[in-house]
Amino acid sequence: MNKALSILFLKKIETLNFIIYEKLVSYYLGIFGGVGTNPSAALLKGKKIIAFAEEERFSRIKNAPLALPINAIFYCLNKAKISITQIKKVSFGWDCPHQFNVVPKKFNKIYLKHIGLKNKYNLNLEERIRLGYDPNKILNELKWAFAKKEQNFNKKIFYHKHHLSHAASAFFPSGFKKSSILVLDGMGEEFTGGFYVGDGKKIKCLKRFKLPNTLGGYYSTFTEFFGFKSNSEEGKLMALASYGKFSKNIQSKLNKFLKYNKLTGDFSLNPVLRFGGKRTTNSRFSEKFIKIFGKPLFNNKKILKYHKNLAFNVQWRLEEVVKLLVKDLIKNSKISNLCLAGGVHMNCKLNGVLANLPEVKEIYIQPAASDNGVALGAAMLSAKNEKGDFPKMEHCYYGNSFSNNEILKSLNESKIKFKKFKNIEKIVAEKLSKGKIVGWFQGRSEVGARALGNRSILANPLMKNMKKKLNDEVKHRENWRPFCPSINDYRYKDYFGSVPESDFMILAFKIKEKYKEILPSAIHVDGTARPQIVRKKNNKKFYKLIKEFEKITGQAIIINTSFNIQGEPIVNKPSEAIRCFSGTGIDYLALGDFLISK
Repeated sequence: MNKALSILFLKKIETLNFIIYEKLVSYYLGIFGGVGTNPSAALLKGKKIIAFAEEERFSRIKNAPLALPINAIFYCLNKAKISITQIKKVSFGWDCPHQFNVVPKKFNKIYLKHIGLKNKYNLNLEERIRLGYDPNKILNELKWAFAKKEQNFNKKIFYHKHHLSHAASAFFPSGFKKSSILVLDGMGEEFTGGFYVGDGKKIKCLKRFKLPNTLGGYYSTFTEFFGFKSNSEEGKLMALASYGKFSKNIQSKLNKFLKYNKLTGDFSLNPVLRFGGKRTTNSRFSEKFIKIFGKPLFNNKKILKYHKNLAFNVQWRLEEVVKLLVKDLIKNSKISNLCLAGGVHMNCKLNGVLANLPEVKEIYIQPAASDNGVALGAAMLSAKNEKGDFPKMEHCYYGNSFSNNEILKSLNESKIKFKKFKNIEKIVAEKLSKGKIVGWFQGRSEVGARALGNRSILANPLMKNMKKKLNDEVKHRENWRPFCPSINDYRYKDYFGSVPESDFMILAFKIKEKYKEILPSAIHVDGTARPQIVRKKNNKKFYKLIKEFEKITGQAIIINTSFNIQGEPIVNKPSEAIRCFSGTGIDYLALGDFLISK
């Protein structure tokens, strides 16, 4: 057989193998929602992520509280061009049957005492959990949603433990063969997190934390105390903390609410201050809590020096506890790779501290670390026995996308003036260099809370007034809140030195001293920034834009904030981008290859 025939024969064999694989490969749908926030859906083909999206992007309700991810489910199926009948397993990230039928006696005893039906001031958390995750309710809602589209939902739902799903969502796409895994959140079933070890296809639980001891609950209590929305605006408390100082007096007060073992990090939360007793202001803290920490910051009250110091010390104690937990976990597991998951690990300041611990060799945090990532973990738990390994999740562009023709239709409907460019990246870089703010809408949308270059608002970090301008004229939020930089990979160490790599804006590090004056609008008051490394293989267009900006300014770094205003989800469609652009101080809007100006 000559060389040409050999190559042809091999290509036919490859094609045949691919066809056979396509027929044999299975689809796995993961979902989470119904109680709490951040419902989402994730679709795997074998072990590969095909689609992954949050319900809020479709419903346009921030965090989509209490919703099932109906729109996200249909998006995933439509993206793969399949029906629900082609799904091998539908998986849910909460152990519904266990929790619905059995509530542990210890859990009962603690909570019925402090939040039972006899206490008129508090919610009955036990009933909220039992009824909220009724598997029959979930199944009926899914059947009804599919029936409205003239489809039949006749799938069995496989339930996975909530924190195991969190652990899977971090470990399986991490690229690690083995890893220690720490999960921390508000609650999941009757637990609030735990120690896990990942090894190949297996994840083993070493230790679990039980209610009422919750680090997520600790932080959300203070989030609400400061007048912010719990389970949504914890980032505001984290940002404010950088303006305060350490106080032994405040730490003494905090010890009445959150105690911890200074050797292992084991912690206990005082449920009386959080749930027990009379309350006239809020559901997350009692009058006894107010006696210790003072009056809450409601009704836009002025933030005083005490409040800044309180925020600092709340954050400091969280960091101290979790540092000890990580050290104890690695001591027990004897594995220095670390995966983090759960809502607590949306705290990028905390994550940066953990990444720099000498005990930690490498760290991985999946960008949807809070409950929006549970759907992915549940799907992966069902798919773990498929052949091969899960690919490393190097980007988070798994949402919807729009062609230039689809964008053009939206532009024509809006009756807005626009111009098409072959080199939109160069044009936008020039606008940014002159201090213009640009909405950037490209490719598939990101999953998770951070915009990473496809649904972004971009600005020049070299200009001193840019942070204030963005907060006042575009985002409509507090001026003490920082903005994050996106940096092309070849310049990352130049700005941050030898720190762990950060692709998802979920780690905060100190920037080199010489750049504090050069990049004033991308650096927080404490000298830290929450960077995103931009790699050409993952986002060619965004990478090219930053490179064009570097040609003009000498800096391969730009401000990148989510394309939304405060209180709204990130834009998902061209029409939403046009509306946000029109109603804010954004100067230009780049939709695909089209540029719109005011």
